[in-house]
Amino acid sequence: MRILLLAILAILPFEAPAEPSKDDKHIVMVLWRGITDAERGFMDYLSDKIPAHYTILDAKRDKTLLANHLKSADRLSPDLIYTFGTTITLGLLGTENYPSSFREQSNTPVVFSIVTDPVGSKIVNSLQGPHRNFTGVSHIVPHNVQLKAISQLTGLETIGIIFNPLENNSVVTARNIQALSSEFKKDVFLYPLRTRNDKPDSDSIDKVVNMMQEDGVQLAYLPPDSYIISQGKNIVDNLHQHGIATFSATESPIRNNDALFGIVSRYYNAGQFAGYKAEQILTGQFPASEIPIESLTQYSYIVNVGAAQKLDYYPPVSILKISELIGGNE
Repeated sequence: MRILLLAILAILPFEAPAEPSKDDKHIVMVLWRGITDAERGFMDYLSDKIPAHYTILDAKRDKTLLANHLKSADRLSPDLIYTFGTTITLGLLGTENYPSSFREQSNTPVVFSIVTDPVGSKIVNSLQGPHRNFTGVSHIVPHNVQLKAISQLTGLETIGIIFNPLENNSVVTARNIQALSSEFKKDVFLYPLRTRNDKPDSDSIDKVVNMMQEDGVQLAYLPPDSYIISQGKNIVDNLHQHGIATFSATESPIRNNDALFGIVSRYYNAGQFAGYKAEQILTGQFPASEIPIESLTQYSYIVNVGAAQKLDYYPPVSILKISELIGGNE
């Protein structure tokens, strides 16, 4: 029987894995926590636009590994480099005032995605600028739009922002939200997690939540923070157990960890928009310097009904009727 099987296999056609064509564009993707919906959107968009193959450099949330990836990315002779998030983009490009050697010397164009605030993090001084070989997409709904929505949540006047102080984008977001607080007549307090050995200390989450409760925080704001997202279930469960409602600036904590409410730009859509910008560069339509750094203009309101039921707190009808309702018995 075994001889017969081998004989059958021997006459079946064999198709070897396709080798990248010399005409394929080579895209190096430098990632912080593996492939997210942003990268799926990016690759899906390009899949029927241009032939491309990808080299994935995943830092796996390790700064040492990230540093090695940043050094090697341009040595792989890519046609374009894609970067995920503020930390990686800053690592590769530096800031406007303190540019990296890559930014000053390399001819390889860069497209970034999921960067919270390119100007606030000093990647650029202006979203329009001729002297750059990169462009990208910010995924965050403007802070004033977020606070306007939060203002519709009755009885939630005191906001606490829990964040990783080692993530530049989180610090920028926390400060911006606090700076807008008086305009929206909200009290906003900042709660950075404790750090240990240059990493956020997960043991400090309980202490921070207890402090928030003692301070009378009624709504916890979850910023676009990779660490907060990775610890989403622990953080959201802890907050809700203490009767503190949650607003998320990103999609994952609402869908995956039962945060109550948020206004978000979907990662997948941001990735597709970044893919569109990459297509313009790789097909020679425009140099990166002529492609604006932009945010998405369409936002999604999401309410987790299951979280509302547990908290016994429901957003007003004005929000519910324009929101995607998930969880619970919608």
